[in-house]
Amino acid sequence: MAYFANQLDDHEREELAMSDAAISGAMDAARVFLADDDERWNYINRQMAILDYNSGIQDSREEGLREGIGIGRVGMLAELVRDGILTPGQAARKAEMTEKDFRKAMENHEREELAMRDAAAAK
Repeated sequence: MAYFANQLDDHEREELAMSDAAISGAMDAARVFLADDDERWNYINRQMAILDYNSGIQDSREEGLREGIGIGRVGMLAELVRDGILTPGQAARKAEMTEKDFRKAMENHEREELAMRDAAAAK
């Protein structure tokens, strides 16, 4: 940990590398990685995309909890809207949400349904 926190001087880094082949290999890999700007930026962009995705999923779940609406209820109301039985405004009132929030929850539900179908098809 001290190595990655830049808390070691050159002599201490050399001693650490000589103490274990795995540590030496990791230090070599870090040097190569840090020397390649394109690879480093690709890695940073991938990590940011993963964080953005996870943040979006978490925000959607928290929004659902804040609204006191379970995914099943939004899904049921969304099906009634898709079948033409309810308008989005009517469904939103039944869910005690604004129409804008209901439409967003409905889109999130549809994305989750597609992801589950894709995951099931991949098996």
